[in-house]
Amino acid sequence: MIDAEQVNLRIAPGEIVVVNVEEGRENLPIPDGAEGLLAPESGRVLFQGVEWPDLSPRRQALLRSTIGRVFEHFGWISNLDIMENVCLAEWHHTRRPAAAIAEEADRWARRFGVFPIPDRRPAWLHPMTLRKLEWVRAFMGQRRLLILEQPLRGTARDDAPLLFEAVCEAARQGVAVLWTSARPLTNLGATCVRLLAMQGSFLTSP
Repeated sequence: MIDAEQVNLRIAPGEIVVVNVEEGRENLPIPDGAEGLLAPESGRVLFQGVEWPDLSPRRQALLRSTIGRVFEHFGWISNLDIMENVCLAEWHHTRRPAAAIAEEADRWARRFGVFPIPDRRPAWLHPMTLRKLEWVRAFMGQRRLLILEQPLRGTARDDAPLLFEAVCEAARQGVAVLWTSARPLTNLGATCVRLLAMQGSFLTSP
């Protein structure tokens, strides 16, 4: 994992922060830190105005359920099929009917061009399909934060506008977005985008 030093980052509701990273140095600690999964050696990380260590494990889990994430190197549970993976957090953390959760999953799958959701385990699917299914999982439920780590990696050029549109729509609804990318993003088309870059282990404004 790449070191990150003196990181001072605040993402407001409805703001999209894009962090440009160098090829080969994409594995940043910032996403795990934002979720409270990795404690900084110094300083603090707050979510919804509260430091993660000050929260009970139950409260931490509940807040993490409001964070949608596309992982740098996927993040599937290998012994569950894709629909189970996609719906797991909503099943566990909400009282929504299972049919409503499945309906939402299908709606996102149609939007991202991966409907019907395959009734198979992740190991049997093509990486491009898995990446777009990660989009489905990330947007499920009532999100407060989206963490998108190289979400376009391995996808077709024509797929990008589908994700851009969904991200901008989420931002308009007040969702904060952290997007890491090794290539410039020029088509987000949102006025709420803030561009940053990793220079070595420092986060800077380009």
